[in-house]
Amino acid sequence: MLAYCLSLAAIFGFWHGVGQPRPIPEAELAADHTLQCVSYAPFEKDQSPFDFAKGMTIAPARIDADLAILSQRFSCIRTYSVAGLEALPEYAEKYGMQVLLGAWIGADPKLNQQELEKVVTLARLHPASVRAVVVGNEALLRREITGPQLAEYIRQVKAALPGVKVTYADVWEFWLKHPEVAQATDFVMIHILPYWEDNPVAITAAMAHIKKIREEIGEKIPGKEIVIGETGWPSQGRMREASLPSLENQARFIRGFVALAEQEHWQYNLIEAFDQPWKRIKEGAVGGYWGLYSPERVDKHILSGPVSNFPNWRMLFAQSGAIALMTLLIARSNRDMGTSRWLRFSPAMAGGAILIVLQGHQFSIISTNTYEYLWAVVVLSLTASVYLLALKAIASGTMPTHLSLDASMDFLRGKIRLSPEAVHGALRLGVVACALIAVLGLVLDARYRSFNNFGFAIPALAYAWFSRRYSGQPTQGMLERLCALFFSAGAVAILIKETPLNWQADIWVIICLLLAYPLWQESRTISLRPLLPFGLLVLGAFGGFAALRHGIFISERLVGVCADTPDKGVCLVRSMIGRLMYNQVFAWTSVALAGLAVWRNSVCLCGLALVASLAGLAFYNVNLAALAFVLAGLTLVHRKNTQEFSP
Repeated sequence: MLAYCLSLAAIFGFWHGVGQPRPIPEAELAADHTLQCVSYAPFEKDQSPFDFAKGMTIAPARIDADLAILSQRFSCIRTYSVAGLEALPEYAEKYGMQVLLGAWIGADPKLNQQELEKVVTLARLHPASVRAVVVGNEALLRREITGPQLAEYIRQVKAALPGVKVTYADVWEFWLKHPEVAQATDFVMIHILPYWEDNPVAITAAMAHIKKIREEIGEKIPGKEIVIGETGWPSQGRMREASLPSLENQARFIRGFVALAEQEHWQYNLIEAFDQPWKRIKEGAVGGYWGLYSPERVDKHILSGPVSNFPNWRMLFAQSGAIALMTLLIARSNRDMGTSRWLRFSPAMAGGAILIVLQGHQFSIISTNTYEYLWAVVVLSLTASVYLLALKAIASGTMPTHLSLDASMDFLRGKIRLSPEAVHGALRLGVVACALIAVLGLVLDARYRSFNNFGFAIPALAYAWFSRRYSGQPTQGMLERLCALFFSAGAVAILIKETPLNWQADIWVIICLLLAYPLWQESRTISLRPLLPFGLLVLGAFGGFAALRHGIFISERLVGVCADTPDKGVCLVRSMIGRLMYNQVFAWTSVALAGLAVWRNSVCLCGLALVASLAGLAFYNVNLAALAFVLAGLTLVHRKNTQEFSP
């Protein structure tokens, strides 16, 4: 009773500590002072701009209600398209607000022309509220158009709207790369997002960075008014180097920027009014959490008041407490535990309960589709199982035994009878497979991918601890050896990519090494020479696909060429790759082949699945392709190991 009371008190203390709102300095402004502009999109929690193609419309009442909220703090709003927002200028006039009216520009000239015609019509109908027209947003960054083409669109709108200022908006360095665009505009609208810089900026250096960039652009583009068209900070998402998303950091950034902008007399636009969950599909978790208000239009207290990174900490404490109390079944089965065991059991029980809830909380933030929800269920199930297994080992004083990874593969194929060792081996194999999938994603597609540190920390620590009591002989299995090398190489690659400044990445590196250590210890005498031909196949295939990606698919020199001559052979190839990637053809093909390879236990099918999955990994179908790669790889190595060591 004492042990559980102390553990629950520790759990409560943790959540109470991280959940308490903290005061953050606010800009010293007059009580009636309104802020300048804020980016606005009308979409609610389950809506996105892609739904317009399905017949979705935006109710005028939605726009009316949103502007009623925003007009209390802002004098201006910025839009990115006129789709669904035809009524917006009228409601802006109702609330005395100005509009930076955006026209969406992409790769399709026909759609671009339709958008420009709509924006010109709206600007003519509402001269009182339309302050300026913004022709395109980050189209150069997305490589969907050339600088000269964009400049021509700007001149077209200027000719149709004499007296209305016209500009374009993009990340600051693209203005320097395309001086012809600046020459065509009435003013320069730059985006400065410290979190998204190629060299991400920590929150402590963010204001100095913005001031430096703002002054640099003013010097390099003289004679033009400079407007900061986007700046902000995410409240959730993965860390990039020292740049950490959180509610507290978002409030610290926004309040610091407003104070700086007022002091320097800058014109600015904050991103953004409301969280946009649909952006998580393309940008990862971080994309959906730049808003000052939630999708339900609830104030996140970013502009004023104390801020908590875990405002729902009481619910999270209840979840952790419930998990801890479930372990009473283990404690009751081992009533003879002495003081030393209780001193190990209690911290492990409390810490694990907190970690599981933290991982569940993260999954609730980052999951957007069926695959990600299934991934969350699998990882949490494996984590909870290892958590209970470790607590049982502590309580009983007996280390669990498990089959080797190869023997576990045989068990799953029905070649070994059910036993506790077989179940423990299958559990370990599941942890290793999921960790390998996660490593692939973080090495090859890390930009929008979160670290699942909380979930994998428990198995990593548990299996490293189990290995301390391991007294068996090295296994005759190449899987352990190869997985250990994979984890070690992945740890090095992630550390280099993320830099030691990213403590989330540093924790993941430690997790990889903890997973690798016992696998390496258990396979000290194994040679991987029989796998050399397949290793060369993997390296060669991935190198070829990577060359195709960089040489054709994302080549900047082909943007203008394919815009002018889309029927050119190389442009047709580029377009075909884009369609295959967009429709996840690479991914589904690799998953189908991997499924056949597992079913047939065929080396040939494994090789084909590996090649197909490498295409998916190279062309951004990473989730399913990583799953296919690991399934095919495990099956291939298991088959080769069986051939190598069979009598």
